[in-house]
Amino acid sequence: MCGIAGYFLKSGATAPAGLLGRFAGLMTHRGPDGTASKIIAQAGFVHTRLAIVDLAGGQQPFADDQKMAMANGEIYNHQALREQLGPTQRPDSLSDCAVLLPLFSRHGSQFIDQLRGMYALAAYDGRQDRGILARDAFGIKPLYYLEQESGIYFASEPGVLIKSGLVAAEMDPLRAVWLLDQQYYSGADMICSPIKRLLPGEVLEIANGQIAGRFFDHPLEAVPAGNSDPAELDDRLQETVAAHQMADVPFGMFLSAGIDSSILLAMMTRLNQSPDTAPVLAYTARFPDAPVPDETGLARQLARQCGAQFIDCPYTKADFFADAGLAVAACDDPAADYAILPSLHLARRAARDVKIILSGEGGDEFFAGYGRYRRRLSLWPSAPRPRPGPALKAGLLHDGLASQLQDQLSMLAAQPGHSAGFGMRLLGRDRALRHIQRADIDSWLPDNLLIKLDRCLMRASVEGRTPFIDRQLSVWGYHLPASAKLRGRHGKYLLQSWLAEHLPAARPFQRKRGFSVPAGYWVASEAARLAPLLENLPLLGSLVTPGRIAAVLAAGQKAGDKSAADRGGLLAWRLLFFGLWEQIHLHQVDPEQPVWDILAAR
Repeated sequence: MCGIAGYFLKSGATAPAGLLGRFAGLMTHRGPDGTASKIIAQAGFVHTRLAIVDLAGGQQPFADDQKMAMANGEIYNHQALREQLGPTQRPDSLSDCAVLLPLFSRHGSQFIDQLRGMYALAAYDGRQDRGILARDAFGIKPLYYLEQESGIYFASEPGVLIKSGLVAAEMDPLRAVWLLDQQYYSGADMICSPIKRLLPGEVLEIANGQIAGRFFDHPLEAVPAGNSDPAELDDRLQETVAAHQMADVPFGMFLSAGIDSSILLAMMTRLNQSPDTAPVLAYTARFPDAPVPDETGLARQLARQCGAQFIDCPYTKADFFADAGLAVAACDDPAADYAILPSLHLARRAARDVKIILSGEGGDEFFAGYGRYRRRLSLWPSAPRPRPGPALKAGLLHDGLASQLQDQLSMLAAQPGHSAGFGMRLLGRDRALRHIQRADIDSWLPDNLLIKLDRCLMRASVEGRTPFIDRQLSVWGYHLPASAKLRGRHGKYLLQSWLAEHLPAARPFQRKRGFSVPAGYWVASEAARLAPLLENLPLLGSLVTPGRIAAVLAAGQKAGDKSAADRGGLLAWRLLFFGLWEQIHLHQVDPEQPVWDILAAR
């Protein structure tokens, strides 16, 4: 896990003086263990390292014979790939990413589908002036690029491209209100143009500083061998968790007591039972001063039963108002998910003990855990349609922007991919369910959940790993028959059945109360103080109807004793997120101060 940045220049162009050094300085949090750079012909790469595998010999970029390669991520099958290389091609470094350079030398860009892991990578052949940028198939690791007259520039975070002076942060008003209403912005375009995201599985082929071609690695389109036998699930779970424990440094896990994190706890316990192995470290967030569901007692019980070390991480209203700016600062690609708050809090606590955290993202998407999947499948098979969110429903937005946003949502909802209708029924229940899942796998997962995980953990210099998002397990789970994923009112049925056998204390078939963050409740409790600060912000004030913010914030108080996902509380949090984001990322206000001071800064 690291930070990568660099450029591919057109013939005769030069990069701004000191650019690679500025890139490195802006990525120190992603890689505090070392920095190295390399310039070959028309390309320059810089890498900031969080040392995980081959601590002494894994510094990147790897270079040889006018070629170089580097990556942010982990290649879990690097040993098998190393064995496929000839004796003279095998790298001296034992780093998992060291295989990328010889694979690029041998196969060009076509080696991507051989990789199992999470990665954003860059490679370049100076003799041919050709290179590639690539992102893993499920978008676990981020990569952004900027096309300019002089060439292509790229980085692990868009803020690196902006703060280095390459481009100004310009907010598109329609995309801004989309964020307020929908929580995140999906696809290649970003809320700040003209920077673009590499899409999950996308590979850009670059020649003479220009995009010469692109293709995609789409493993979900291949139907794997195997069946829904519980024994096969057990084998696959054990194999993926073992692969994701690959490290020369300590690791732990986030435990919420939900299905996915409980499975990780049980499997990590199985794999770490030798007498000389330290107990699994399990970090759990709770909110002691807010009326939200609390599964901490169950998490503590499960950790005790498994012999794990339970680490209690309370997060209070005082923590929220002191640290929310840091969480928003981490999300330079804005995802207004309230889970960024405990994610950063847990990551900062975990950083005292470990460099790696295993987390349960992906279980719901690949094994059909969300209740909405059952509802959509039973009513009329369709992908999630873009619908008006809380900002539109509350009448918060200026009339002109509200109309434009509504038109855009209606246009997207009418596209064939969002409403399969009778045609999907003819294809059968299994394919209809996969169609519904795929919408989340392609957008909600990479552009919300995984942005949150990457940014919050990397802000604390901790690597996040997701065993449920894996070529071997995810593709198999996605292609399971619907009967193995949905049974009655239960989603993730096969996973629940596994947990009932191997850790019954987790009570997998009991209705879960969910993980709620009381962000809206806390915002509402200080509505009178926050509302004038938010209304005075230039960008936010240009998007919303004058005088509406105070009422919206106060409505979040009513949501506090029900659910943080209630429209009132959710919108109250999004308003605060947006106000902080505007101040921190557009006006460079210091995030390491209380919320009030960030909003009041001019």
